[in-house]
Amino acid sequence: MGGTETMRLIQHKGKLFASLGVWMDKPYFQPKGNQPWTGPQILVKESVSAPWRVDRSFYGGYVRVEGMISATFTMDAAGARLADPVTMLIAGPSARETTSWSRNDATGEWTKAEVTKNIRNGGLRSFGVHTDRVTGRQYLFGGTSQGCVFRAAYDPSAPGRLRWTSEPELSGTGRVMCMAEANGALYAACGIKDESPLSGGLFRRVDGERPHWELLWRWPHKTKEEGFDETEILRGLTAVPDPAGGNHDVLVGTCHYPGVVYRIDPNRNYAVTTELDIHAFFAKAFSVATLRGPSLSAYNNFLPVTDPDTGESVLLFGVWVNHPGPRATDIGSSAWYLIRHSDGSYGYGRVFDPNYVRPNPPHGLVATRTIEISPFPEDKGRVLYFGGYDCASVESHNTAWIYRGILPRTSKTKLEHEGSRSAP
Repeated sequence: MGGTETMRLIQHKGKLFASLGVWMDKPYFQPKGNQPWTGPQILVKESVSAPWRVDRSFYGGYVRVEGMISATFTMDAAGARLADPVTMLIAGPSARETTSWSRNDATGEWTKAEVTKNIRNGGLRSFGVHTDRVTGRQYLFGGTSQGCVFRAAYDPSAPGRLRWTSEPELSGTGRVMCMAEANGALYAACGIKDESPLSGGLFRRVDGERPHWELLWRWPHKTKEEGFDETEILRGLTAVPDPAGGNHDVLVGTCHYPGVVYRIDPNRNYAVTTELDIHAFFAKAFSVATLRGPSLSAYNNFLPVTDPDTGESVLLFGVWVNHPGPRATDIGSSAWYLIRHSDGSYGYGRVFDPNYVRPNPPHGLVATRTIEISPFPEDKGRVLYFGGYDCASVESHNTAWIYRGILPRTSKTKLEHEGSRSAP
């Protein structure tokens, strides 16, 4: 095992999978000499007591396994309903080519499917499953880092059991970071590439025989003159119940600039509410006047979690904020996450192992990228896994991390972390 970042944790058919990247990896950093090049990987943990192991390594120009989804299909590419639903683990490693990889759970083998030949350096960054409300056809959608959205249908005779349409439904935007289905409609958040009107923003798919995507909103961002940076994107798009009590879903997502959580209400003409100022929130939590540094958050999604004692439903998502304490201390080396309650209020928690002090000196854990509930029956919904690190263009080696946290019976929001680092 090796890697610089844990990109995604996801449960699939009773197992826990992790996708890793090797962006900014420099194996020769290790003082004991050269180490083998692992390439980005997918790891699997098959039971509560099993060690993590490599399920698949990717070579030949692959950098990160960015997107991963456990997708369930109920109909095939011809629109016929399947006798039994088919659930597949699908990954989108980034490389010079645009491909998806599907796992055969019976054999453990991964099969590559070509998405398109027309886009280079366009790995699949995000996925979504949606049934067209006009045609009744079910599709898997893949958003690329080159600003395109492609669709595929389940076809057991196709490579990887996916038949991709080679021409994109949406193109010309920045990175398609996330997708979400709300109130029966599919949405995609695409990085704003420039000031041309359709170069990025929040899009909604208009279903039908000739589907298209319409732009709904462009979040606040810096102009080119102000230091425009396409990394100032909307992340973590997730549908949640309306906190105002409406019988519909709203969308939540986060922006690094200006460091906030937005709530978008489809039933109010996509009215946008700033639900949380992340910098101000953590400045107060850390007892400082101003919090300096980044505020990246919700790298993948908001994770729904139900407290097994109280039945309260909350959403967890990771953040990258820097504690003002010295990096050489446990508090300065920690990673953090946010807890969103159903009424739109927030709490926070810390990821750290006191028995593994000051990991990855001098940087520490840096950022929580991904959180997942344990799929193992013995954990009874009380255990979550956290993964992370963000290289931030800094040369790194074997900095990817995964921690296991236990929800104690004495608290409904605070996660208490075990004294063991899981992997890698």
